[in-house]
Amino acid sequence: MFELFAVGLEMQKRMIDAQMQGVEVARDMVEAAQRQVETGMAATQANEAGLKAMKNWMNLWGMRG
Repeated sequence: MFELFAVGLEMQKRMIDAQMQGVEVARDMVEAAQRQVETGMAATQANEAGLKAMKNWMNLWGMRG
């Protein structure tokens, strides 16, 4: 009887370990997605700054943009 109980506990421990690994993988995926969003936002800001600079340059030379 005690051996069955020990086997049951071991199985529960293994399932909990597997679930924790899944949680860690999910957390890593969320962090990677967040970094992608931050990178995308930085690229958008750089693009906007480039467009603004080009418009300023065109206005300086009397061109309409």
